[in-house]
Formats: sequence, structure tokens, C-alpha cells
Amino acid sequence: MVAAVPRVTLAQDRLGPVIALITSLAQGDLHPDLPVIDDDPELEAVVLGLQMLAEELAATRAAMAGRTTELEALNYGLTRLSGLGNLLLSCDTSNEAYVVLGRAIRDMYGQLSGAVYIYGASRNVVELVTSWGDEPVANSFAPADCWALRRGRAHHASASGTEIACRHTSHGELRSAMCVPMLAQGDALGMLHLVSAPALDDRAFSELTQRLAVAAAEACALALASIKLREQLRNQSLRDPLTGLFNRRYADETLLREIGRAKRDASALSVVMLDLDHFKKLNDDFGHDAGDMALREVATVLAENLRTSDVVSRVGGEEFLLLLPGASAEAALGKVDVLREKMKALELFHRGRRLPPLMFSAGAASFPANGIAPDALLRSADRALYEAKHAGRDRSVIASI
Repeated sequence: MVAAVPRVTLAQDRLGPVIALITSLAQGDLHPDLPVIDDDPELEAVVLGLQMLAEELAATRAAMAGRTTELEALNYGLTRLSGLGNLLLSCDTSNEAYVVLGRAIRDMYGQLSGAVYIYGASRNVVELVTSWGDEPVANSFAPADCWALRRGRAHHASASGTEIACRHTSHGELRSAMCVPMLAQGDALGMLHLVSAPALDDRAFSELTQRLAVAAAEACALALASIKLREQLRNQSLRDPLTGLFNRRYADETLLREIGRAKRDASALSVVMLDLDHFKKLNDDFGHDAGDMALREVATVLAENLRTSDVVSRVGGEEFLLLLPGASAEAALGKVDVLREKMKALELFHRGRRLPPLMFSAGAASFPANGIAPDALLRSADRALYEAKHAGRDRSVIASI
């Protein structure tokens, strides 16, 4: 007599492939081999349901992986932005900030070409301050040539041409590009420009990339605005507002440094006190507006006819101080004679009236012959200036030793 097969064994044989499938899914295998079941509609339905579950889990896993990658990229970008902001706020000058800005953004968007533009003083042009990558960028252009600057918000022109491209990005072959205005307290300082390589096209400008570009432009704008404000305050504290020349404070600080340098290098140093002759009469006869115009012209002559290493300061109403490193007193007077002829040659008119020729008296002193301290040198130059005034004006005198 043949023994009957236990019902539980038959059930196990029947459900074995399904149990193996469930086990694979439980172990994380979302692409298992599916059993072929032809003679059991119920098990076929179960296997189909498990297949759909596996596909859904695989899609969820892929989405989560993509989201994780996106979050990692966002975290990296925000970290770099934080570091960039700290670096920019540590910069002393705009030029130093432009170098830092170019390197940082090049690192953030290494797969893209790009540039940073800043408004010129006239506000009718934006000028290139730093660029990177292989794609060509304009050196300068009118603000009206950029949709981002015209509209005050980011503009993305796709390679497919669905968005109109800025005129400054037209280089023949269409590129996917993005322009982001750099706004600080509603004022546009410039623009961040990113350009995709042909192989990347629109894929380079994901939603994340665009968000980070906007954040980068905002951070850069705030830092640059802070630097420009510091520069403006520094210039106001060191510059004469009428002529744009340095003021007495800057002259005193510079003279102390130049004396120290002359000591170290055993080099010459001269100071010249220069005072316009009969300037009060010019103000009385033609008015203070005419006097201010004359002072600005004098400042221009002084600034344009001395070396970049020389320092010119306005230290009084019509009194100027020249610091001439490396020049003896005799060489200093030679320069002063050139300045005298340049000023006399000026033809100045104010409200249709011709101003009289500008003349000046000057006194020169040299280090160390006339003093080794700033005060001593300046007193010697002042005494020589008064000698020139008393001798009839329109002349120069070297301080006696």
C-alpha cells in the first residue's frame, strides 16, 4: 500500500517559488528572477503583485538616491557659499575681492564657463572683472544688453532657444547660459554670468544649479557692497573732497613712512610746500566758484605731472604739499619749475570771464639735511616758502641748512 503525500508538503512545493521571491525582496534584491507559474491563477496574481511591489520599491530607492545626491550637492554648495562670504568680508579692496570671487565660483561651477561683471562708475556699462572656462565672454557691454539686469532677476536662456538670449551672449553658436543680477539693498552692483559647454547644453542648469547661482550672486553682492562702503569711507577720510587730492592726515602718515624708508635705504627725500599767489584776490574778484574751479585745475596739473611714487596733498585753502621720494632739493625745484610753467599756461574761464594766470611760491626741504623728523622737515619747507613770498612771489626757495 502506497503512503499518501502529506498535504503540508504539497503546499510547500506549491508555494516554494513564491516564498523564495518574497525572501529575495526582504533581503533587498529588487530585481529577482520571477518564477514561471502557468497552472495556478492565484499564485500568478501573487507573483504579479510582488513584481509590481518590487518595481515600486526600486523606483522609490532611485528617487531617494537622487534626492540624497541633490541634498549632498546642496550642502556642498551652501558650505562653499559660506566660505566665500567669509573670504570676501576679509578682503580690504574691491580688486582683492574680485580675485577671491573668481577663484571660488570657478571651483563651484567647474564644468561651466563664466564671468563676473561690475557696473562702471558711469553706470552706463558693465565691465568684466574676472572670468573662467573655455567659452568666450564679453569684456564689457551696456546694461540694456542683459535681460537679467533689465528685469532685476535671474534669466536662463536655454540652448533649445525657448528663452531669448541676452545680446552680450551672442557668439554665433547658441549656448545654454544664465545671468544673475548681483543686488544689494535693491541696488544692482553687477552680474554673475554662467555659460554651458555644447556637450552639456541645458543639463548643466538643473534647478539646484540655478538656485545656488542666485544664492551666490546675493552673497557676493552683499559682501562687495560692504567692501565698497569701507573703501568709500576710507577715501573720504584721506581725500580732499574738492580736488580729490590726498588731505593733510594722509600726508602726515605718508611722510612718516617715507622718512623711515629713506633711513633704511639711505635714499633722498624732499618735501615742497606750495602756495598759490594772490589767491584771495582771485576769490574776491571772481567769486569762490571761480576759486574752486582754479583749485581743481591746479590739482589736475599737479597729479598729471608728477611720478606715481610722488604724493600730492592739499593741506590748506590754497596750499599744497608735495612728497618726493628719491629726489634731492635741487631735483625737487626742477620739478616745481615744470609745474610753474604748466600752471601759467592754463587758460581758465568762468562765466565768460578769463581768470588771471595762476602763479605760486614754493619752499623745498630735504631729508636729512633740513631735519630727520616730520615736523622739522615741514617747518623748514614752510620757512623757505615764506622766504619766496617775501622775495616777490612766483618763485621757489631751498631751505637753508
